[in-house]
Amino acid sequence: MKLLTEKELIWSAVVANNRMNRERGASGVNSYENDLYFNPGKFLLKRLERHDPVRWLDLCCGKGNALVQCADDLARRGLQDRVLLKGIDLIDGFQPLPSHITCLKWQTGSVVDWITDEKFDLITCVHGLHYVGDKLHVIKMACKALTEQGRFIANIDLKNIKVRGGEARQQVNAILKKHGVRFDPRKKIVVCEGGREIDLALTYEGASDQAGPNYTGQEAVDSYYVQTGAGLDVDFL
Repeated sequence: MKLLTEKELIWSAVVANNRMNRERGASGVNSYENDLYFNPGKFLLKRLERHDPVRWLDLCCGKGNALVQCADDLARRGLQDRVLLKGIDLIDGFQPLPSHITCLKWQTGSVVDWITDEKFDLITCVHGLHYVGDKLHVIKMACKALTEQGRFIANIDLKNIKVRGGEARQQVNAILKKHGVRFDPRKKIVVCEGGREIDLALTYEGASDQAGPNYTGQEAVDSYYVQTGAGLDVDFL
């Protein structure tokens, strides 16, 4: 199987899929609250009781509806000057910002290439990792970019991560657990509480857009790795 580089992957029809996170709001029927079992708006308000500014970064944000919904609510509450919201997506298809929203910014680009010195109270990625090549790198960078009490939460299917040509759910789950990152196999959600460095002990080789549908029913991308560190006491599947 020929593996694709990140530059090749972004031209894939699978990655260009606009059916996953293009339209979701923060709460309601088609929302982050439903897919993450978590309400980002309520989280931001709770954090504002402790400190400001509060920062939320949404990776693979689609049109940015969830961010706009939260920004609008914060503006109506007179809290805009205490928050900083940012959305990153591969495609520049963000919805136009209403003139009264000043706390939200867009950035176009691949989340794999995303680099920042900022620290965020909340980082989300709703179904975006399904279409990313180096999924573990994105998780690593997100965990590193959290504040001491920040939260990273994202959808992921470990079936789409391969090590040495085979499924690697046990290895990856063990690596995440070792670093205090939780994976819920039922909800297919990964959660990190508090910023940290993660030693993956894995090297990314490339991706395949021929994985077929995952648990979402939509076609996804398989990510391939080889073990390069000392490893963990877990047998390869």
